[in-house]
Amino acid sequence: MNKLTLLLKRARGLGLRYYLWLILLFAGYRAVTLHARFFNGIIWSDAEGYYLYLPALFIHGGFEGLPVLTEAQFPMFPGTNKRLTRYTYGVALMQSPFFLAAHGLVKASGQDADGYSSLYRRAIQLAALLYGFLGLLLLKRALERHFRRGIVFLTVTGLYFGTNLFHYMVQEPGMSHIYSFFLFSLFLYFTPRFWSRPGAGIFTGMGMLLGLITLIRPTNLVVLLYLLLFDISSWQGLRERLQFIGRHFWKLLLAPLASLLVFIPQFAYWKYLSGHLLLWSYGDEGFTNWDQPRIDMVLFHIKNGWLLFSPMAGLSVLGCLFGSWKNRYNIAVISLILLISLYTFGSWWCWWFGGAFGHRSFVEFYTLLAFPYAWLVAWVWEQKKPVKIAFLLLWLTLIYYSYFLTVYYISPHYDWPRWRQVTDWMLHFRLGKKL
Repeated sequence: MNKLTLLLKRARGLGLRYYLWLILLFAGYRAVTLHARFFNGIIWSDAEGYYLYLPALFIHGGFEGLPVLTEAQFPMFPGTNKRLTRYTYGVALMQSPFFLAAHGLVKASGQDADGYSSLYRRAIQLAALLYGFLGLLLLKRALERHFRRGIVFLTVTGLYFGTNLFHYMVQEPGMSHIYSFFLFSLFLYFTPRFWSRPGAGIFTGMGMLLGLITLIRPTNLVVLLYLLLFDISSWQGLRERLQFIGRHFWKLLLAPLASLLVFIPQFAYWKYLSGHLLLWSYGDEGFTNWDQPRIDMVLFHIKNGWLLFSPMAGLSVLGCLFGSWKNRYNIAVISLILLISLYTFGSWWCWWFGGAFGHRSFVEFYTLLAFPYAWLVAWVWEQKKPVKIAFLLLWLTLIYYSYFLTVYYISPHYDWPRWRQVTDWMLHFRLGKKL
C-alpha cells in the first residue's frame, strides 16, 4: 500500500511538472487536424494585414502592386500603387523566422514561393504554438514564485482550456493575440528583476519589450501600470519607488529610447507610404463611445461578450473583487488595469472588435488575470472538502463548456439561434461532429 501511494505521488508530481508539454502536444494535434475553413483562413482579413509585411519585403521587394487575398480590406494608399495595411509590423517580426524557414523550403522544393501556400500557413501555426507554449511556461514559472504547483496547474489549464486563449493559439494563429500573450508573459516574468536588479540591460530590454507590446496593440500600453506600481502597497512603498526612480533616472531613460527604436521601421513604412512619419491608418474609426462605453455588452452580449464565451475568466474577476483590498500579488493593480481596459474596449466604435470568438482583446490579459484567479483557488483550497469538490466540479464544467464551444465554433457573429444550436450539440455529447 505504501509503495502504491508513493507511485501515485510520483505520477502526480510528474504530471504537475510536465503538463505544459501535454498541452503543446494536444494543441499541435488540433493544429495538424484543423478543419479546412480555419486552415484556409489563417492568412485572411486582419491576420493577412499583420502578415503581409513578410511577402512584401522578402518576395515582392516592396508594397507597390502587392497582391493580397483580402483585396477590399487592404486598398492602395490614395494616389499611389502602394498597398496600405492599418496594422503594424510587430506580428510579422515575430513570425519572420518561421516565414523564412518555410520560404526556404518552398524554394528548395521548386514550388511557387507566393507567401500563401500551405507551407507558409503551417509556419504561422508553428509560430503560434511556440509562442503560446512559451507564454504558458513563463506564466507558470511566474505563478510558482507565489503558489503551490497544484494551484498553478488549476490556474494555467483552467485559463487555457476555459477561455478563448485556446482558440487564438490553435484556430486563429495569424491574429495578434497569442503573440501579445507571450509578450505579456515575458513582461510579467521580468518585472520583479526590473526593480530588484536595476541596470542598463534590464531597462533597455524592458523598454524594447514594452515598445513591441504597444506597437502590436497600442491599447496594451496599459500594462505599463503593472511595472510602475508593482509591489507598492503603502505610501511608504510609493515613496521608495520615487526614490528609486530618482537614483536611476538617467539609466531609466534607456527604456523609452529603446521603445522608440522598435517603432523606427514602422515610421519608415508610413513615410514610404504617405510621405509622413506618423499615420492614423484606421481612417474614420475611433473611440466614439467614450462618453457611453458599452461595458455591459463587452462582458455579456451575444456578439462576442467576454464572460459569455469565457465564463472561466469570471473566476479571475471574482479574484479581483475580493483580493484587491489587500493587494496581495498586485491584485489591486491588475484590477485597475482591467477596469481601464474594459472602459477602453467599450469606448471603441466597434466594441465587439469585429469577427472574433469571444472578446479577443482580453486574450493577452489572461497573464495578469492568472494572479487573482490563483489567489481565489488558493483560498478555496483552505476551505473544507465539500467546498473544494464543488469548485472542482465547477472548474470541470467551465472547461467542458468553453472547450466544446471552441470545437463547435460556427462563425462570427453569433446570434441566439446559433448559440442554441451549439449548446444543444454540447449537451447531447455530439462528439462525432467534425470541424
